[in-house]
Amino acid sequence: MRDNMKPCQHTLSDDVVYKDVVVIGNGPSGMVTSFMLAGNVPHLKPIPDDLPIDDMLKIRLQNLPTGQNLLEADLTALAEGLEGRSQNPIALLIDNLLRPCADLGIQEDSLIEWRYDVEKQVEHVVLGRGPAGGAWHTFPGGVRTLSPGAWLALPPHAGVRTRAPGRVPARAVAAYCRRYVRACRLQRYFRCGVVVTSVTRAPRCGPPCHHSCPRAANFWVSGYDKAQGRGFRYACRRVVLACGAGDRPNALPSHVSVHAVHSLAHVERALHLLATREGDSAENSVLVVGSGVSAADAVRLARLAALPVRHVHRAAADSLAKLSPAAYPDYCHVYKMMLDGPSGNHPYYTPYPEHMIVEINPLTHKETSPKLKEDIDDETLQPKRVKLLNLVTNETTEITVCLIAILIGSKPDLFFLQTNFSLNEIDVQKECIKCIEKKEENQRLCFLKSHWNNLKNVLGQGIQSCKSRYLNYNEINGNTDTKCLVTHCNKRKMSSGSETDNGDKTSAVKCKCTNTKTTIIPYVCGKKIECDCQPTNPYSAGIGFGVDPTKPVDGRANPIAIDKGTHEILNAPKGMYALGPVTADNFIRFIPGGAVAIAAHIHREIKDGVTCQ
Repeated sequence: MRDNMKPCQHTLSDDVVYKDVVVIGNGPSGMVTSFMLAGNVPHLKPIPDDLPIDDMLKIRLQNLPTGQNLLEADLTALAEGLEGRSQNPIALLIDNLLRPCADLGIQEDSLIEWRYDVEKQVEHVVLGRGPAGGAWHTFPGGVRTLSPGAWLALPPHAGVRTRAPGRVPARAVAAYCRRYVRACRLQRYFRCGVVVTSVTRAPRCGPPCHHSCPRAANFWVSGYDKAQGRGFRYACRRVVLACGAGDRPNALPSHVSVHAVHSLAHVERALHLLATREGDSAENSVLVVGSGVSAADAVRLARLAALPVRHVHRAAADSLAKLSPAAYPDYCHVYKMMLDGPSGNHPYYTPYPEHMIVEINPLTHKETSPKLKEDIDDETLQPKRVKLLNLVTNETTEITVCLIAILIGSKPDLFFLQTNFSLNEIDVQKECIKCIEKKEENQRLCFLKSHWNNLKNVLGQGIQSCKSRYLNYNEINGNTDTKCLVTHCNKRKMSSGSETDNGDKTSAVKCKCTNTKTTIIPYVCGKKIECDCQPTNPYSAGIGFGVDPTKPVDGRANPIAIDKGTHEILNAPKGMYALGPVTADNFIRFIPGGAVAIAAHIHREIKDGVTCQ
């Protein structure tokens, strides 16, 4: 299939579609980005003199002409000095304009007027695994949001429609997301039910004749359609990561996680099955692990189903401690039960503070009540004997439960980014501690080969330590002799049909060891190391893209490192952007700021005729 909007005669192969921008993720981040790339431009309204916003911001805004196009304004200068619940200045700026005085509890009209400009349209596509709305369709419908409905709306809307003010159920947000795409006439940009598998550098086949010429493509975005089972490939100049931060739940060691569920949706389904089947309440008890908001939701759902809850947790999370009892009575009640500890008398609730799971043993049919023998096909609902360790007294306790829910946070799944962009880019490999003995003293120094501008940005983010890493020369160049301590670990599988620039066959190094550590190394063209030490894809963590590139990307602790003014990813090829939870904007109200920063930078480069190299 070809794109019929080309302004030139250059063509692509029939299985490649050209777009200026590919947005990965169709949740609120992808939706608002699409809204702005579709030609909707923010313009500044007149600023009332009595509006109680930041004084310096008010002066800067009043110095701008009425009707100022914000995509052409100096957003970084306007956002200087702003403080709030986001670490991204443009996000704070746009939030102040869309919801003036929101943190003061005052509802003022937006200071932004949205105008459609056909000349500002950027041809793009939004790719998502499910329906528009992303993760909001995976939450139990009755679970209520942390933010009030007025803070959940995306431009140009004022708020999520609900019968009562304040917090809204997740089903209302999911329904709003479906309506948003239709109301903003964005359907033609959305392709749902697809999985993105890789983002690679596009091969150069000649100079482009126009900024929208297919020859200007810098990336190939590949994936497959889940319903049809057919692959697809887009060629594009820019890629926007709007994929959220909850695709990869945090898990305990495999001998524990294999017996547990890790999402509220699975918890709700399992609780429904437990509540409707016969058996003693003790045999249908639930074990919840975690101390945050999701774990509190699981505790509430289990108690509403009249099922006994055993709650294993460490100290209560700050996310619960900071919530107001008036606005969040449900979460504050769980927080109080956690603080009361074993001495508290709460129906269907038994806390185990400062405990951890040591061992899980599924009960055999002989040990199981006859009433439950016919209903244990689902392994996660099979009765289990769980051994808990008290970390304070070092005593162990054994309990019997049917369902174990581990809700200890989540991280984004960025496996599609861990591909070979070029020799000048960084990639991160998983190294086995047992696979590499002590490194030789005469290791070679590996310098980052990157463009000077990219290097300056990297240094600016405080990752100067990435400039050099001492690595064994043989390891860098694909030598399979890693001197592994595990027997027969040197038996490697050689990949076929892939060669480096000098004609050497590439190899995929595999090992079966345990205990891993992370090291950043420059990406050698065509070579990739795979390790089976991790139960999940070792490239899912996004190591190398975070503010601390040696650690996995985490939407709260280690977000993707971006240029604060443009939201370009620093540790990636030019032309890749990120916004939303992966950049630590975990509240919907701050997401439009990232979209404005991205749209402004794209339009500025198009106007200046800049090409991403």
